[in-house]
Order: sequence, then C-alpha cells, then structure tokens
Amino acid sequence: MISFVIYVKGNADSEEYARVCMNSLQTGFEGELFEGVQRSTLFEWDEKTGSLEPMESSRAAGHKMDTAKRYETKKSCFLNHVRLWKKCVELDEPIAVLEHDSYCIRSWDNIYFDELLILNITSAFNQKVFNSLKPQVQSINWGFGISNYNKSPLIYNKNENFKGGLMMPGTAAYAVSPKGAKRLLSHLHLGWEQSDYYINTKAVNIQYMIPEYFSFKLPNLRMSHGV
Repeated sequence: MISFVIYVKGNADSEEYARVCMNSLQTGFEGELFEGVQRSTLFEWDEKTGSLEPMESSRAAGHKMDTAKRYETKKSCFLNHVRLWKKCVELDEPIAVLEHDSYCIRSWDNIYFDELLILNITSAFNQKVFNSLKPQVQSINWGFGISNYNKSPLIYNKNENFKGGLMMPGTAAYAVSPKGAKRLLSHLHLGWEQSDYYINTKAVNIQYMIPEYFSFKLPNLRMSHGV
C-alpha cells in the first residue's frame, strides 16, 4: 500500500521527522514523501481545491476568529488530506495517510477494510491532548483485530450535518479506500473543517485495527497549531 508521509518542506524538524517515519516503514507500506501545504503556498492550493470557506458552525469557523497564522495553518493541514483523498481516487487503490511524526511498528498484513481504517488507535488516545478522557478510554473494550469505530468519547457537536458523529483521535496515521475517499470528498460542498473533526462517522465509515500499525517515537511538534 502506497504510504504518503506529509511533511513541511524547509522546516528542518519536519523534514527530519519525515525521514525517521520513512525509515520505520515495514513490509507492505511503500513510503513516498508528500510535501504539505503551508501558509506561503496556501493560496495556490486553495484555488486548486475550490477556495473552500469554513463549514457553518464549525471548529474551522471558530479558527477564523483566531490569528491568521493559526487559521491558515489549520486550513493548510486540511487541504493536505483533501489532496491525498483525490490522489487515492486517482490511483483507484487504498493508500495510507501519515503525518511526519508517525512511526511504523509492524508490517501491513493486507486486511480488508471498507472506507477508512485508523492505524494508530491505541497510541492516538494515549496522547497528552486526551489526558482528560483517559478514564473513559480505559473503560472501553476495544477488542482485537479489525472493529467498527463506534465506542469513542470524541463526539462531534458542531455543524448539524455531522452532529453526533464520532471524530478521529487525530489524523497521524490512517488508511483510506477509494470508496472512502469519494465519500469524504462528497462533503466538501459544506466547506472545510478541522481535519480530525471532518473525518467522523457521519462522513465516512471508520474502522480501527488492534494491534495497531503505527505509534509515536518523537515529541509532537504541534505544527498544526501554527507554532
């Protein structure tokens, strides 16, 4: 499975993280570096993807009230996913979408998934950002093997179209099928939303795998926050 590692060109830390991620990839994950959108190139890519406005009553709309740096960084991150969903449709085969700080811990075993598969479910919920949710997460029986993502405490409560959907625990490592990519792209008429909010169970069928394929090895650079 082609595995696209998103990185920020010209940022030494991001480039180094992407190198570590690429070197970690095991059998079945065929790595390619994928130069991400950044504030300096946002206008160019925004035009190519339809000059998206924030989804009504969304997390993205809230970012518009923040600094321009934070808003433009969040939008850049979202457009990276849009570009890769389009790439998935173009290739007509499943792909892995990896952010630069992902670290592969086992080979891809060619399991069948429907639309979208979280590749790092355990590590994702172990991130510091989810510390307040630890009691809820630890009470969940996540099972073994491939399962439907229907037990998460991350519930979307913004735009009416996605309200009640279960959100992703970050977007550091997931696989998407052409069917799933088409479903995700079909909602773009609503506008853009923060990536891990937009990818939810109202927008696409989400599954996860235990044991996971990816974890984290290096500290989070927090680049999606515009810092």
